[in-house]
Parts: sequence; C-alpha cells; structure tokens
Amino acid sequence: MRKLLAVLVVVALVVLGWLAVRNGWLDDLAPASAPASPPAPAGGSSSGTGSGSGSGIPADATEAVVEYVHDGDTLFLEDGRKVRMLGINTPEIGDNLECYGNEATALTRSLLPEGAHVWVQEDVEPLDQYGRSLLFVYTEDGTNVNLELLREGAAEVEMYKPNVLLRDEVYAAEDAAREADLGLWSACR
Repeated sequence: MRKLLAVLVVVALVVLGWLAVRNGWLDDLAPASAPASPPAPAGGSSSGTGSGSGSGIPADATEAVVEYVHDGDTLFLEDGRKVRMLGINTPEIGDNLECYGNEATALTRSLLPEGAHVWVQEDVEPLDQYGRSLLFVYTEDGTNVNLELLREGAAEVEMYKPNVLLRDEVYAAEDAAREADLGLWSACR
C-alpha cells in the first residue's frame, strides 16, 4: 500500500510540475524577461486609441497589408509572410473543426479584412518551426488583434518562452473572457 501511495505522490508531483511550467506558474519567481506594460506608441503612425490595455501601435512595429485570413490565428500578408499570431490559439476549422472555430475565424476576418493596413510586432523568436512569422497584429486604430481575440473569448492563451512579450496583458484578457463566460468559454465548455 505504501508503494502505491508513493507512486501516486510522484505522479501527482510530475503532473503539477508540468502544469506549473506550461501555465507559467513559476514565472513570477524569476525576474520578468518582458516588459510589464506595452511599449509606447510610435509617434505619428497611429492615434493609439484602441480599447483596453495593450492598445496603441508599438514603436518597433512595422507596417504590413493583410492578404488573407486563413483561420482565427493564422493569416497571410501581401509581402509573402505567413503569420501565426503570438500568444494565442484559436479552435481549428475545416476537416478538423473544433467548437468555436468558425466563429473565431469570422471574428479575425472582421478585424483584419483583406487589404487592411496593419502593424506587426515580433518578439524574441521571429519564426516558428514551420517558418511562420510569429507576430502581434495591430489595426490602424491601435487595437492589438491578438488581445482582442482573447477578450472576446475567441482564443485561449498559448505562450512559449522566450516569446513572452505582453504576457500580463495576454493572461488578463483570457481571464476576463473566461470570467464573463464569453465566446468559447460558454459555447464549448
């Protein structure tokens, strides 16, 4: 009986350790590697009047044009880049359709219509293992689309070190949507 109990304790500790790493529970114990607030808006490039925290176009963002939104967190820019939006994951569409996938895609398409001028911001690692650009995407009015998808309940947080820019804002947006039972938090749970 003691061996079984010892095995269960070890398994529980391993699972808790995995959850702590995955969810960033231990991140608060070390100095933050990302700023606690978004960078200052670029002068003259935008009014910076987006809603909530994480609004305003950062000084290091570059201009781009949306060619096509593939799904809730993936889009193509006219310069040929395929973009995977940083900090978020939306439900799948198509043959692997997941709950709220079509709604998340529709929201992203409404925020980023074809031909829209946007501003994009990289974090530490600019590309993922598939060669996609990892970016935060801002509309011309300074709205951070990644955060907006979280705020509306169309996405969940998916954040990997070293790309932890806007970490606090990302988690706060998801928490607020979950608490308000918005989007996928009510439709899919």
